[in-house]
Amino acid sequence: MPRFLTNRIWSRKWSRIPLLVISLSCTPSYGLGDDLEASLGPMFPSCGGIFDLCGYSDRQTGKDLIPRAFERAMLFSEGLAAVRINGLFGYVNTAGKVVIEPRFDLAGPFHDGFAEILVGQHTGVITENGKVVLDPQFGRSTPIMGDVLVVRKGQFNQKRRSEMEELRFGGLFPEDGSMGLYSLSRGWLTADTYEFKPFDLGRPTLVWARDLSTEQSRFGLMNNEGQWKVDPAFDAVQSVNKGRAVVSINVKEPGKSRRLWGAVDADGKVVIPLAYDWLSNWQQGFANVRLNGEEGFIDAGGGLLGGRLFQKAERDLQGKPFKVQLDGKWFGVTPGGLLVAVPEEKPFVWRTAEPPIPAKNTQCKSGVSIVSKGGTWGLEGPEGRVLVEPKFEAISCFQQGVAWVPDASKNAWCPIGPDGKARNKPACRPTYYEFEMSHHYPEKLDPDPFRSSVLWMQAFLKHGLDPSYPPPRLIGDQIQGKGSISVSCRGIIGCD
Repeated sequence: MPRFLTNRIWSRKWSRIPLLVISLSCTPSYGLGDDLEASLGPMFPSCGGIFDLCGYSDRQTGKDLIPRAFERAMLFSEGLAAVRINGLFGYVNTAGKVVIEPRFDLAGPFHDGFAEILVGQHTGVITENGKVVLDPQFGRSTPIMGDVLVVRKGQFNQKRRSEMEELRFGGLFPEDGSMGLYSLSRGWLTADTYEFKPFDLGRPTLVWARDLSTEQSRFGLMNNEGQWKVDPAFDAVQSVNKGRAVVSINVKEPGKSRRLWGAVDADGKVVIPLAYDWLSNWQQGFANVRLNGEEGFIDAGGGLLGGRLFQKAERDLQGKPFKVQLDGKWFGVTPGGLLVAVPEEKPFVWRTAEPPIPAKNTQCKSGVSIVSKGGTWGLEGPEGRVLVEPKFEAISCFQQGVAWVPDASKNAWCPIGPDGKARNKPACRPTYYEFEMSHHYPEKLDPDPFRSSVLWMQAFLKHGLDPSYPPPRLIGDQIQGKGSISVSCRGIIGCD
């Protein structure tokens, strides 16, 4: 799957990496899956401006539909979208009107009229009119089938920074710990010993489940009564896409183990035999398939495009089957499976959702600058207007309506609003760094983590004002991150 770096896709679902920022609405659909593309909806979060606020735009045209007035903006579901205002979440309708007042620490999408909300360290459930029907008491309580929830006991486990966290079922950061099915009207339907994964992205009547308390734990399909519709038989599963869900099993052979891939239909019946070495999701009518070192495309009925496998098989930038290699030569392949001359591939036009981050460390997006006066720091607007008086040991650019500054009395970084005043929400954090990079860590400049982060950010900003001042570094974990990186510019790529 291509690596997409997104601007608040699912409100910054991926870590904030200082590289090219691209809107998912403008990227090639290859690898996303047709059903996921369709589920995104026409109204898409669009963020920017000097305070980095969010509104909604048309996903196809980019036309602004709801002004940028929110600190975070989630995707719409059932006509409502969770938004953050002054640090708390409420919901707006498609006209941009607040219909559920902000009073939650986090809020999830609606499903069959119910949505999960977080208050403090526990989640509960509300209805579309904002009424609480399950008091916050669980670690997770996600509606998935009518009034049936996937529930985990205990406290909410934050997996990412608060400004990136979400309440969703599945996704890139699956829930840890065993869970159970719970009905708002009937109570517990199963023991809390299961792992669950989404089966249908629409209005499901089934969910993938496996009992973690059994010796050989495999996935099957469970209904909204907590009963098996399809007995556990698979070691790995995916959601339905174009009427098919990719599944696989582990098979032990003499001296090695092997994974075999196939697919089930929307009822859980195996329709693509578990006989392939790999199988992708369906897109543009075909899935990629691999067997014994050969590749090809397979349709939802199990038929191979062109009636065979090839040495290699590739899609174009729009995700359509494009070309195949046979006897060392490349051929184009038509939707009907005919081999033709390789057609010219039109380049895909990438459109950025917001201006690239400037190279200078003291420059923010939209022309905002970090300025210094007498060794303290503040923010200045594009036309020289003071946004935040220079009075802090260090400061960040505005992100989602807040800037982060060190508070020595709390030994933490705390948020300030566009008025430069301290905010109660989101919560203060022990450290703040401009960058997060996989397998790299900010160099340690003081035994105290808070003071170390302040010194690191001060060095980052001082280097922005005076290139002769040594920039801070990111240190590799020496596993996948080797050596260290000098953070001499915001973009990292192209830095010294």
